[in-house]
Amino acid sequence: MSDQRLDEYRRYYDARTERYANNPHRYHSYEAEKRLRDLFYRYDTLEEIRDNLGTLNIDCAFAAWRDQYEMESQYYGSVDEPIRKKGADEVLSQLDLHTDITEMSSAITDITNRNSMEISTSDASGHALMEAWQQLDAITVLITAEVPEEYGRDMHERAEELRRHVRETVQSTEETMRAWVPAWRLKPETALEPRYRRLLPFSDEEVTKHLQQFKAIINR
Repeated sequence: MSDQRLDEYRRYYDARTERYANNPHRYHSYEAEKRLRDLFYRYDTLEEIRDNLGTLNIDCAFAAWRDQYEMESQYYGSVDEPIRKKGADEVLSQLDLHTDITEMSSAITDITNRNSMEISTSDASGHALMEAWQQLDAITVLITAEVPEEYGRDMHERAEELRRHVRETVQSTEETMRAWVPAWRLKPETALEPRYRRLLPFSDEEVTKHLQQFKAIINR
């Protein structure tokens, strides 16, 4: 190969390396890319580079994964998202057990799919109270409103219809989740975990009252 061709490769790997320079979130990528880049300056022919390449190009892929999932683990830990953090941590635990890109990609896919289901089932429980909130308020209004007697029975019937709808929604959710996780059961208390509680712009007193009402309706 001509010197011009080698110079083009050097410029290319210079650019690849420098895009990660001074980025603390891409430390592993920078170091791996730098080692690969340095190979092109250590030898004067592409044949020599090819013969001494080893796993340097594969190392760059693994370094990119390590940077990505370290960032995810740190971020999800900082915002109290333990299930999402668990997925990132599982990938990180696998990086030192594999050397083949295809095998590692397959492992990441398996972990991601499993973690996605864990997130979905957690969200189904965590969001249930929020999704039923308006109906719970409507039920409270219907059964506590002071109205003439002739309207009272109708309002209580409407309240019971809403209760039935809440129960049917929970039942439907459980049936959907059980297609993936046998015997899965909605856990209303999940709404109190920080990652879900912060989505409810209400006082602790209001959340506790609604949660108790929700649990009573669905017999939990």
